[in-house]
Amino acid sequence: MTETNRPSKPSNPRIAILGAGLSGMCMGIQLLKNGFTDFTIFEKADTVGGTWRENTYPGVACDVPSHLYSFSFARNPDWSEAYSSGSEIQAYCEKIASDYGILPHCRFNRRVVSAVHGASGWTLTLEDGEQADFDMVVTAIGGLHTPAFPDIPGHADFTGPAFHSAEWRHDVSLSGKRVGVIGSAASAVQLVPEIADTVASLTVFQRTPNWVLPRQNYKISGWAKKLMRRFPVLSLLRRAKIYSMSEFITFRVFRENSFMQKLVRRHARNYIKKTVADKSLQQKLTPDYPIGCKRILVVDGYLETLQQEHVTLHTDGIAEITATGVTDKTGSHHEFDVLIFATGFEPFNFLDHLEVANTEGTSLKQAWDDKIVAHRTVSVAGFPNLFMLLGPNSGLGHNSVILMIEAQVRYIISALTQMQQKGLTRIAPKQDRQDAYSQSIQEGLKGMVWNGNCASWYKNGISGETDQNHTLWPHSTYRYMREMQHIDLAEYETDA
Repeated sequence: MTETNRPSKPSNPRIAILGAGLSGMCMGIQLLKNGFTDFTIFEKADTVGGTWRENTYPGVACDVPSHLYSFSFARNPDWSEAYSSGSEIQAYCEKIASDYGILPHCRFNRRVVSAVHGASGWTLTLEDGEQADFDMVVTAIGGLHTPAFPDIPGHADFTGPAFHSAEWRHDVSLSGKRVGVIGSAASAVQLVPEIADTVASLTVFQRTPNWVLPRQNYKISGWAKKLMRRFPVLSLLRRAKIYSMSEFITFRVFRENSFMQKLVRRHARNYIKKTVADKSLQQKLTPDYPIGCKRILVVDGYLETLQQEHVTLHTDGIAEITATGVTDKTGSHHEFDVLIFATGFEPFNFLDHLEVANTEGTSLKQAWDDKIVAHRTVSVAGFPNLFMLLGPNSGLGHNSVILMIEAQVRYIISALTQMQQKGLTRIAPKQDRQDAYSQSIQEGLKGMVWNGNCASWYKNGISGETDQNHTLWPHSTYRYMREMQHIDLAEYETDA
């Protein structure tokens, strides 16, 4: 088709990046910085941003402080709040994409539906049938991007507006409406306080309670921003402070039966008691599992909102959705004008929409049928010249995932550089090294609350200690960044 189909040059491989979210943008920026200029970023939407482009519901924000939820090489002294809104993060994404020159490499509104490896490399097929050949593929799609809907009878029967929080209907006014919110986790606790003062009534359907801690967000003063612009080291110090708190204090919370686990659980329980006056509501909001087993929700205003007269927390479970509302498991019917599904995402389901197959015809979905694994979180045995960002076991429960993205990008750049220096054209992890690495990850997760018996999207199964946790990194981010500084080609099969 274009220059992406010209014959491969080992010194400047043709690289396809799938996705223009933060991880794909980071990959593109670092490729340019390191002299790899023959790359294309395929993006299904019309601009960069990924999660922050897609999620536009009221109150959407990151629960990691902004000065750490940003690239180390593109620190922003102008964040307006400690925890900035989704729209401000999206503006940051668009700015750095322009500032760092990756927009000419982006092909927007181009969805890749298959990537098949053959004798001459990877062939990508787009939704419209167009094909393009590349030497390397880097998936930057992320693990959480497809909205999940609960398996509730009558889901399609409701006649009023019904939509997922990740697909917010800005054309639907909630003013004076009876609104039902199904779900009470990360997106729900952000949007409920934002819409409560607009609606006539608001009912939140909670399946299981979540541990909630106050975010204590605040505006960053003009003089503080001015100082950080004039003395960039100050934003670096602010970043280091946030990182240190997360790494050396928060991380210890997730060790089972640790002093910090017990201390923070007591703090969270006291926060509920202090904030919520009604003892019955306190009981409904207090989990019976260790804090951190499911994602901790850091938010302001949610508990206070649930105590407003026109707001109700419902915990009896949903039997079915009808044309006019929701019938709970006690048989009571609740009528609504609008239904909002704040029910999260399907983890690691990108292979439902993208076929990835190796030279032997084995798909990545088949390879992951038993368990989802990757060598050093970025590559899979049997799939040469394929890397992934935010792959299996690179998620975090205590710190900024941006740290993981930057470490993975450095590792991939190290691989490309060594391949260039040695004249290599093929690389894939050795099966035994991948097996050993995967085993070490699961060993490291033993004794962490993430492997507890609460229902969680962190694991393959619904609950139980035998389920494989394919989502989270079990150690410190410092250890991860140290281990990912450089690639060891002895762990890989190459054409040397």
